[in-house]
Amino acid sequence: MGLLLMLRPPQPRPKSLRRATRAQRREHRRADAEEWGTAQQRGWLLDVEVEKLLLLVDNAGGSRLPILGQIDPWSDTVLSRRELSQLEADIDRLEAVAGDDTQRELVTAMRKLLMNWRAEPDLMLHCYGD
Repeated sequence: MGLLLMLRPPQPRPKSLRRATRAQRREHRRADAEEWGTAQQRGWLLDVEVEKLLLLVDNAGGSRLPILGQIDPWSDTVLSRRELSQLEADIDRLEAVAGDDTQRELVTAMRKLLMNWRAEPDLMLHCYGD
């Protein structure tokens, strides 16, 4: 299971593809794939293993963390710039309890994503759970 963290511009309310033609559905998937590929090239995409993140969050204080302690890794969440400083504080707490190289790599990757977010003020952090 994974939690996908992606920096994206604010998204309009998703339209239902329930009555779309096959061509419209195919075009929608193609556009998503292109956007996700571009995000990955820019460093705006991070795929996190839920178990590793949950273990680290639990060791850092669990639900007492203002942002990471409240994210449900099995549903979608969108974070705005207002929450960036709190999220950085959560990452600091994760870094303090990271016990092995895998956990430290995860913290480093999350810090890099936040640095990219700080450089792009118009983006929001979308968290897509499994």
